[in-house]
Amino acid sequence: MAKDNMTIRFTPDGFSFTECPGTTSILLDEAPFHEVAPGPDFQLRLQDEVLNALPESETLLDLTIQIVSTRVILLPPGITDADLAAEMYQTTLSESAEEEEILLQPLTLPTGQEVMLCFGIERSLYNFLQRNYGELTFEHHLATLLIEGARMANGNCLVVRCDEQFLEIALFRKKVLSLVNVYQTTQAENRSFYVMNTWVQEGLDQLQDYLLVLSRGNEGLQVRASLHRYIKHVYS
Repeated sequence: MAKDNMTIRFTPDGFSFTECPGTTSILLDEAPFHEVAPGPDFQLRLQDEVLNALPESETLLDLTIQIVSTRVILLPPGITDADLAAEMYQTTLSESAEEEEILLQPLTLPTGQEVMLCFGIERSLYNFLQRNYGELTFEHHLATLLIEGARMANGNCLVVRCDEQFLEIALFRKKVLSLVNVYQTTQAENRSFYVMNTWVQEGLDQLQDYLLVLSRGNEGLQVRASLHRYIKHVYS
């Protein structure tokens, strides 16, 4: 019997998965992580590890594929054509774009706003998943931040989430999502710089506007402690 609602999350250095129905990011955060060492044959070794790690089934598995990467953009409102989206993606993120399968993820935020994410997945991994598994649903990890941020943002609000490898940023202006970005960094000072740089570039007010930090770990505590000196309203 196929195991429905299985979700597998791919990061630049491996993957984790859960068979629990109604999977949340918290469940994936707690799932065992299968690390794959970097190297020229990384994709082949990653695919072998996926085949070995996922439970056997008599029928093809249905998977939700969650991608954690910096390779994502927010499309302008009304852009739904796949070819035009791919062109915008390749223009914005030209490096390695020819090696990717470019995908679209429509989202309806809790506020009712409809947005479209455009992101890439390494093409050989995409083809491997298509060959070996049943119905596939692809999503970018940033989507979970946008949904939670839209639910919690107040006024003009910069929402951030970070862990040991990534910093994710979303800007809501009066509950309307207007900007997203993802950075890969392991340094606390870099995380603070990226947040403050976005804050200044977007013209946010240090006394009136809000910074919402959704991270639960040490990285989030560091961002809050660092930026509370410059931004009056910092909350989580």
